[in-house]
Amino acid sequence: MASLIHTALDRIMSVLFPERCIGCSKNGGFLCRECALKTKRQIRNKGSLLFLDRLYYWGIYEDRTLSEALRRFKYHGVSSLVSIFSEMLAEVISPHLPSLKKEALIIPIPASRQRKRMRGYNQAELLAEKLSEKIFTPLRSDILAKIRNTTSQTELAGRERLFNMKNSFGVLKPDAIKNKKIILVDDITTTGATLSEAARVLKETGAREVIGLVVAR
Repeated sequence: MASLIHTALDRIMSVLFPERCIGCSKNGGFLCRECALKTKRQIRNKGSLLFLDRLYYWGIYEDRTLSEALRRFKYHGVSSLVSIFSEMLAEVISPHLPSLKKEALIIPIPASRQRKRMRGYNQAELLAEKLSEKIFTPLRSDILAKIRNTTSQTELAGRERLFNMKNSFGVLKPDAIKNKKIILVDDITTTGATLSEAARVLKETGAREVIGLVVAR
């Protein structure tokens, strides 16, 4: 459903935003492969956050090309970028898939009904859908739910973000994640409050391991 909504949005946005690469202005797409590769930070593709066993990310949000591409994807409905972003995520996580074996599930960070209705989509869900296809790992968008509306994290500072996300997620189907290794997908993490709170809830409900996977940190 999310992909269908974005197909229509893409047609509108292709008129508003000419499809030129954000990095080099070449025709053919909003982010060409060459410019995408320049945003990769190979040395910093692994980190840690509270309740997460591991955190993997492609690049850093301070990169102007990457941040502008993510902004258009997240706030302006430019869903054609989901293809290149999901390729980034697949490249980052693929070396670690053998250790996950058949116990892995992909779960996107959910959006509240209100926010999803306003935007018409959840960018994390779009990324997770494409990633699931690329790495042949099951996707479950029906397990983790946003059960409490929260203030946008962009409006808050570090400690405020932690309190804002507290008890905002719930697990709808605990049996589905028992002893599973979860790949928790989102587009961006800043302080890590959202990923950490989601990981806490998943682990308390029975997940064996929770790995964060984002495009930018």
